[in-house]
Amino acid sequence: MKLIENKTIETKIGFVIPLKFFQNEARFPTHKHEVPKAVVFYIAKQIFSEPSLYSQYDWKD
Repeated sequence: MKLIENKTIETKIGFVIPLKFFQNEARFPTHKHEVPKAVVFYIAKQIFSEPSLYSQYDWKD
């Protein structure tokens, strides 16, 4: 939680999900749809965010 306290509500979920993905897979996701929806919903609930914000997050390739 310390890592995301200075993030805006829109960027929290876009920061946390790739980080948690890395912790479990030892790599970052190559695209946002690689993360299962159940994981997005679970993490969003934990950080008090809306899951839909993740799909709106602008990924730069």
